Amino acid sequence: MTYKPPKVEEDASDASEPQKRKREEKYPELEPTSEQEFETEKQQPPSKASKADETPGEDDEVDEDEFEGEDEGLGDEDEGADEEEEEFEVDDDEGVGGEEDDEVEEEEQGQDDDEEEDEEEDGDAKDGPKVQKAIDKLGRTPLDGTSIGMDPLTATPNTLLAMVIDAMLKSRPISHDLSQRAVNKVIEVGYHDIQKLGDSSWDERTMVLKDGGYNRYREQGATDLGELAHLIGDKYDGDLNNLLEKAHHDRESVRKLIKEVRGLGDLGVELFLNNVQSVWPDMAPFVDGRSLKTADEVGIGTDMDAIFEELKRDSMKMSRLANGLSTARLEKRQGDLLSV
Repeated sequence: MTYKPPKVEEDASDASEPQKRKREEKYPELEPTSEQEFETEKQQPPSKASKADETPGEDDEVDEDEFEGEDEGLGDEDEGADEEEEEFEVDDDEGVGGEEDDEVEEEEQGQDDDEEEDEEEDGDAKDGPKVQKAIDKLGRTPLDGTSIGMDPLTATPNTLLAMVIDAMLKSRPISHDLSQRAVNKVIEVGYHDIQKLGDSSWDERTMVLKDGGYNRYREQGATDLGELAHLIGDKYDGDLNNLLEKAHHDRESVRKLIKEVRGLGDLGVELFLNNVQSVWPDMAPFVDGRSLKTADEVGIGTDMDAIFEELKRDSMKMSRLANGLSTARLEKRQGDLLSV
């Protein structure tokens, strides 16, 4: 005998009305009561999907921190996250079989391996710091591009005179390319020899500077070069190493004495110190003010003593770094240093 359920007559219109009314009573917030509430709903915070889209932006900030050398701070956050994950796994595995315990041990071993790899990476960072990578990328030897810069630099009278001329011409408000051309031309004709510079006439020096593209300041430059020859010849017997001895190898005293050179202002003195530290190690570590600001912007920092220690107290590397930072600023290549 087949069972047949009793027929129940239902009125669809009557049934839907109580359900609708019951839903409204239980969830009144689902039905906006005014246009203002409807607009409010449209202004709700973004969904989880939109928050997920913001994740790359957070990663970009981390990358920026790394570039800023704050790897230590990032490491602390990673360690905290690892500790939270470890605690969570231990709590979940209480009373669980041996196979899952083995998995926990393997994960903990993996975390230990990751920490060892982090320590090895930190060691590699010390062996190849950002500052060394910056030198490899944009470092410039003093008098780079001239005949003198092609050979290993030593503190000869000619090299020191060339460094003063380089600083004098580049400290003028003139383009970097033109001033470099002028330096190359002056050294090409031999004006880094105190005897030849002293024997030259004002007209000759003017024409040399003009041929080097130093048109705007060629007359003033010719006068300054003549005064330079007289100062070094008369006061230091033609050799700026005597200036170093008179200053007792003290940087501030050297700064004061070299500033007596006509046409060599504060900026020129700093450019000279950038270069001369390569052959006068007592002047190291030094980076001119504008280049030090660039160092801060690209994440190298401004602690010159700490940078010098990272470079194993190599004054030539310090000089190359100072010139490289100057190049990055003048050629707007800071991005090249941020990427190392």
